[in-house]
Amino acid sequence: MLSRMEVTLLLKLSRERTISQLAKELDISIYRASTLVTSLERKGLVKTGKKGKHKRVSPSDAKPAELFRRLTHKFSHMPLEVILSGKTLALLAVLKAPLGAHEICLRSNLSRSTFYHIVDRLSSYGILGKRKKERKYFLIERYRLFHEFAKEFCDLQNSIKAREFSQDSAVVWGGVGEFILSTREYRGKKAGNFHLTGVERFGDFGLDLIGTGQYHYYYSEKVKELSLENIVTHALLIDFSPRTILYSAVLLLAHRDKISERKLFELGKKYDVSVKNLLGLLEGKEAGRYPYPSIKEVEETFRAYFGEEIWTK
Repeated sequence: MLSRMEVTLLLKLSRERTISQLAKELDISIYRASTLVTSLERKGLVKTGKKGKHKRVSPSDAKPAELFRRLTHKFSHMPLEVILSGKTLALLAVLKAPLGAHEICLRSNLSRSTFYHIVDRLSSYGILGKRKKERKYFLIERYRLFHEFAKEFCDLQNSIKAREFSQDSAVVWGGVGEFILSTREYRGKKAGNFHLTGVERFGDFGLDLIGTGQYHYYYSEKVKELSLENIVTHALLIDFSPRTILYSAVLLLAHRDKISERKLFELGKKYDVSVKNLLGLLEGKEAGRYPYPSIKEVEETFRAYFGEEIWTK
């Protein structure tokens, strides 16, 4: 995310500046100004270069930087250093359509207390509204640009981290402070904050599948280990195909005494993946439509991997 001082510096950067000029305008030390610029450059919002003896700073060409310029022109009368900093950005990033408090917290990774604090602040600025009957919050249309900036900023941070992990990586899903990437480079089951996920992890639970040479890694600074529910939901998010649904159903059946249906539903809401029909298969209910497999297919595949004895149990 962005700190208030980082946003304040960006607001001063309507044109090219030197580090010392920025330090003077912000009334901070040159060291502090240099630290802020380095952070913003790493986040892709500014670019630097030398002219003579001085290091000069200017806005980058990235889309979030352009959206920021538009925000400063359109809403210069508003406290942008408050609205565009900290965890407020996380809420703005997920609020594309009206959502309930629970869904917003799931997708933005905010606690309830933090969520309500941010809601009160944005409501006081007239940015946020609430549909009382539906209990859903929405962004007032004239402030749609705030969501666009927040979303593009989060996407840019995800892309930067993905490229640092692997040069051939591509982000296949991105959220706030978390994303899933695809790469041909295998880096083990865990590499820092990156966790191998999807069907490539099914083998850990007794369902070995032939690999495609493509690996998927989930990034999060908060998650230490991935549960089976996480891995299955990620697999469906990456590829909601008949093959993935079939093997996901089989895997969940094999571990049905250990999985939490509530957690699966929560993750389904978070990632916008339907798990209702998948869980129905575990109870012997036919989905009866593409791309879901028949109960017979699930049973045959289960027996092939886990045997007759376990199926009977």
